[in-house]
Amino acid sequence: MNDLLRTYNSLKAARAPWDSWWETLRRYVLPARQEDGEDTAPGASSFRGLGDTTAVEACQKLASGHMSYITPGHELWFKWSCADPDAGDEAESWFNRCSEIANAELARSNFYTELHECFLDRVGLGTGCLFCSSARRGGLLFRHIPCGRFVCAEDDEGTVDTFMREFTLTPHQAAAQFGKKALGPRARALLDSGADPHLGRLAFLHVVRPRHRRNPRRTDARNMPFESLYYSLDDHCTVEEGGYREMPYMVTRFLRWGEGPYGLAPARLVYPDIRQAQFLNRILDMLGEVAAFPRILELANQSGEVDLRAGGRTLINPESASLGFPREWATSGRYDVGMDRLRQKQESINRAFFVPMLELWSERKQQMSAAEVYARENERVMLFSPSFTLFTSDFRPLMERVFALLFRMGCFPRPPASALRTNARGETELAEPRVVYQGRIATIMRRLQAEGMERTLQRLQAMAAMDPAVADHVDLDRAFRLSARLDGVPEEILRPESSVKRMRRRREADAAALAAQQESPAPATASPAAPRP
Repeated sequence: MNDLLRTYNSLKAARAPWDSWWETLRRYVLPARQEDGEDTAPGASSFRGLGDTTAVEACQKLASGHMSYITPGHELWFKWSCADPDAGDEAESWFNRCSEIANAELARSNFYTELHECFLDRVGLGTGCLFCSSARRGGLLFRHIPCGRFVCAEDDEGTVDTFMREFTLTPHQAAAQFGKKALGPRARALLDSGADPHLGRLAFLHVVRPRHRRNPRRTDARNMPFESLYYSLDDHCTVEEGGYREMPYMVTRFLRWGEGPYGLAPARLVYPDIRQAQFLNRILDMLGEVAAFPRILELANQSGEVDLRAGGRTLINPESASLGFPREWATSGRYDVGMDRLRQKQESINRAFFVPMLELWSERKQQMSAAEVYARENERVMLFSPSFTLFTSDFRPLMERVFALLFRMGCFPRPPASALRTNARGETELAEPRVVYQGRIATIMRRLQAEGMERTLQRLQAMAAMDPAVADHVDLDRAFRLSARLDGVPEEILRPESSVKRMRRRREADAAALAAQQESPAPATASPAAPRP
């Protein structure tokens, strides 16, 4: 355990430069998450000194945009597909059916609630984390792990394979999760003392890392690919040791930063503009107050005699009038110039958070043709493509774990033989699926692929008029089914390929029978008998 704690402290030291940046960004982007403690309500001090909320609002909009346009809970935003293109339509149909079941299971769980918190961290701080497991009462269970409360490391392929997080539980929660007998002496003493078990906090460390020594033919917890250790930091003892078949923690980054496992937030790219917006807003507030309540310059003998109330009357002598007292003083600030500069900073912040892309869908202020809408969508979404591509890469382990958990729970129908494969040990196993995202952003990115297919087919149609043999280059059946699935067509309306083949064979047999009937000679008829003389 000393080696484990040494590794944890080493990873915390490597994370230290990020901690200072996260603390700074929380102040301007996620002020409600500045408080220490896992159950501390945000106080007024979290928002003190926040003069401009452009970055806060932009972060909320982009996180909501993730939910609406990448993982919308009201529609089928992803599907699994067979990784082997030659597996056949039966396997593809089975994976599509599993996708529909999984979307329903995600909707029944706490997935979308925790995912929104994860997206806020991904957008605001550059790094988000989500834990995925099975609930004791059945179904899926998710938990958002706040940025800054975990450390992680990647393998040689850039995949997070080591994860450590420090967290606290009440004595009641610790006994429910680990069992009273597994806890250390301090935790058991708190439970036996007769005090409220919901008060007080116990500190634990959860470690998930690759298991280097295991028997791959055994499926017990101590021989799974990932080792899981829960360590009590109060009692310095291991309270649970187990394993996972897949990495249960998903870490997603907004943009990569160097070779580290943590991500770059859009607020960090425009941090000077965020600071300038705070400063300019305070200056403009001061100018507004001066304009509403101007500074007054008065003679010493007029002290207490100037009435600043609305409709107030101030009596002055001829000498004061000749000198122009009382009068406003130092109220000639350029409010309009300050507003122009503030708008520039706010527009820069909004562009960094892709707010113009989101407003293109939410607010159509003018009538645009479909071609113009498509052109603008392609232009703005392509700027977002690096972050979306990284999202799909980071989310792949989570989607694989969701698939594996639901399959082991028996939620999916029996897989067809075409969806199985033989591994290196000669064992038959289910092939790993490929994830296809179907949210609005993914659809727009796939639109280029679909448009290329449509242009190719149009060109094929024109060339086939000159030489019909050119159509032999394209499998039209596969092209149609692929285009339908790219458009997100429900699997129920697509007939299985076996049914299509049976229909065609029946149609060909009917056509052949009809042709044979039409080509056969008519039966000879007897000529009428000649009349007898």
